[in-house]
Amino acid sequence: MTINQDELNNYFAGPWRNRMRGLEEFRYTGYSLIDKIQDGERVLDVGCGMNLFKNCIPNLIGIDPAFPEADVQVSLEEYAKEPPVIRFNVAFCLGSINFGTQADIEHQIDLLVNQLLRTKESRIYWRTNPQQYDHGNQEQHSLPFYNWSFDEHHRLAEQFGFRVNDIQWDTRNRIYAEWVQI
Repeated sequence: MTINQDELNNYFAGPWRNRMRGLEEFRYTGYSLIDKIQDGERVLDVGCGMNLFKNCIPNLIGIDPAFPEADVQVSLEEYAKEPPVIRFNVAFCLGSINFGTQADIEHQIDLLVNQLLRTKESRIYWRTNPQQYDHGNQEQHSLPFYNWSFDEHHRLAEQFGFRVNDIQWDTRNRIYAEWVQI
């Protein structure tokens, strides 16, 4: 892996956290995601930050290596080492699988899909940053943003046995995508 997890943790727990806004600003990847969760579904919020969905969605587990508000303060790689007995129906990846090389992104998606999600009918909701250095601080320029695009969502979804059910521009030039397992 080429991702420096300590660097990411320091950035998100510091400069990013100080400027973080709420979920209400996002049209597709904010609180509107609550309506997409069905009764009884288990949700994994990867990179949950301050765990803002926690009191809104039953059966949600938030993981994040930088934020003590997470249910489990751990990276995706660490969490997948000992996967839960019951797998998740849904994953939120709202700005979390967003850093590193193509190999890094594919490795993280592989862990998510093959270790943590159910084998059938899983969904992943994404908010990805197409290499927009628009956080409003200098520290962001050291982060290895992945070059997400609509085409890249389609390519990766197909590679991992999903189809893109919906994809569009969300608030702040972020890409919203819903992947559904086929």
